[in-house]
Amino acid sequence: MNTRTILTPATTAMDSLRHEFDRLFDRVTIPGLASSWPTRLLDSMGPHPAANLLEDDDNLYFEAELPNVAPEHLNVNASDHTLSISGTRTLDTPDDATSLRRERSAVRFDRTMRLPVAIEPNNIDARLDGGVLTITLPKVQPARTRRIAVREA
Repeated sequence: MNTRTILTPATTAMDSLRHEFDRLFDRVTIPGLASSWPTRLLDSMGPHPAANLLEDDDNLYFEAELPNVAPEHLNVNASDHTLSISGTRTLDTPDDATSLRRERSAVRFDRTMRLPVAIEPNNIDARLDGGVLTITLPKVQPARTRRIAVREA
């Protein structure tokens, strides 16, 4: 299986900044979002899960870190060249507990990614395992030319 990574998490501050600008421009240029681009531009600066996009000959594989997100709080939508995930992470605090420090909070996230190839939306598989969402997106198979044998009547 020949697999290559298309998108990996940023590792330096400059990579992170470049990644954020790429995301902002993706949000503006995705068809259907351009008419509300100022609002979407501001929304895109909000929380979003770290993600990888991988491919092999037949599929794209999208992976996102979603700790403490339940499957029923996730929405996954796909079209020919776009994948969108959104959801909420909630945190439960016992009624008799007092927070001494709170660095994690409930959050709503939204992530839309333009895909480099067309996908087959009817055969997508999404799994949430150990806080990692993995979505398998089958690529659309191009029409192939086939030689047809001609028989004598």
